[in-house]
Amino acid sequence: MSDLDVSQNVHRLIAAPTGAGKSYFLGWLVEKLYAEKKPFILLDTKTRNHIGLIGLKGVKLLKIRPGARYDWQKLLEYPYILCIPTLLTKTEDLVEQYTELIDAVYPVGKERTIIVEEAHNYNKNAYAPSPVLELVAREGRGRQISLWFVTQRIQDFPKLLWSQCYYTYLLKFMIPQDVRYVEALIPNFNEINRKLDRFDVLEYRHVSGEHQIIPAASVNRQTKHYG
Repeated sequence: MSDLDVSQNVHRLIAAPTGAGKSYFLGWLVEKLYAEKKPFILLDTKTRNHIGLIGLKGVKLLKIRPGARYDWQKLLEYPYILCIPTLLTKTEDLVEQYTELIDAVYPVGKERTIIVEEAHNYNKNAYAPSPVLELVAREGRGRQISLWFVTQRIQDFPKLLWSQCYYTYLLKFMIPQDVRYVEALIPNFNEINRKLDRFDVLEYRHVSGEHQIIPAASVNRQTKHYG
C-alpha cells in the first residue's frame, strides 16, 4: 500500500491469532523500515520466525543464551538488530534479557524502533503492564523510540499499553471474546472483522478513527519467511 507509512515515530500494535499471517506481515513492515533506513531492534521469541531478515545487508544477528551477559551499549552501534533465543533459552529468561535491553536503549535517546514479539509475556497480567514497557510507551516518543507490540493473545495484552499506540494492525479474529475485547478500542470491529479475508490486514488509526483494509495480495516479502 503506497499510503502505509512506517517512518512515523509512533507506537503500534500488531495482533492476530496464531497462524493468521501476523509474522509474515510484520516482516513486510520491517522490510519497509529497512528501506526507509530507520534503525530497528527486533526481539524475536523463536529461533527461525524472522531469521530470513538477516538477508538484508547490515542486519546484526544476536543469539540470546541462558545466563549470558551482553554489552547492550555496544550492540546499539548497529542500526539493524535481530535478537533470537537459542533452543535452551526459556521464555522467562528471554523476557528478562530483552527487558534489560529496552531499559538500556531508552536513556540513549537515539532514533530506534523496538519490535516486541509476544508482548503479552512481559506483563504481570492484562491490568499490570511491564514498568519498562509502560515507561517507554508513555515517554519513548520524546526520546525518538517507538515500540511495536506484537501479540497473538490480545486479551492478555494491557489496554494501558494499547492506548498509547497510534496505529493498530489486525488480521482476522475468529473467537467472539477476542472481537469484543478489540471493540473496546476499535468501534465496529465486529463488522470490519467480517470483511477481512484470510491474510488481509486492518490498519486502524486511533487518533482519527480512520481505517483501511490492506489486501493480502499487497503484502509481498522480499526476504524468506520461516514463521
